[in-house]
Amino acid sequence: MKALILYTVFVAVGATISALVGVYIEREVSETASLVVFLAMFFANFVVAWIGVILVMDRSLSNAYGRAEQIAIEREGRRAASGRAAA
Repeated sequence: MKALILYTVFVAVGATISALVGVYIEREVSETASLVVFLAMFFANFVVAWIGVILVMDRSLSNAYGRAEQIAIEREGRRAASGRAAA
């Protein structure tokens, strides 16, 4: 639940920054350039927010996909299955 809340906060902050940068570029350059920059920043925001949540939750990106936990779960499942088969 904490990760979902963090992700939502990060996305909201990133969307706000994207909108502000888009408005600035619209005033200084053009509407077309503003749209391109806004959309690029807006969609990149989702990836950056996800990586940010992983960094905040785990303090590193070493286990970003949860492979160690998945291997441990599979190993425990095999042990349980072999224990039932022997009984």
